[in-house]
Amino acid sequence: MAAKQLQKDSKFAPFDVDSDGVVTDEEMHRAQEMMDIENKDAKEDQLRKMAWAAMGSMIIVTLAVCTPFVEIARITALGSVLQMFYLAQAGVVATFFGASAYVSK
Repeated sequence: MAAKQLQKDSKFAPFDVDSDGVVTDEEMHRAQEMMDIENKDAKEDQLRKMAWAAMGSMIIVTLAVCTPFVEIARITALGSVLQMFYLAQAGVVATFFGASAYVSK
């Protein structure tokens, strides 16, 4: 295995686990695996936030439509738009839960 000698103040210094000034292939591979795990975790957090935002927006729109401030004529006029909105948001939530269930198996 080839060893990589570190320069002074190298950006790869954190990968040198045993602090010998040399970054081995194993240390680089381990660092790459850790970055992949962190990126995957961040991606899953973003997907979870997106699903919660979709569910929250459906609840907020439902509550807003049920208030006396919104006239029946506006609700009737926006009926098809609201249907598409609910369908799209439910698709986001369903995809998140479906993917989570698929990955957990």
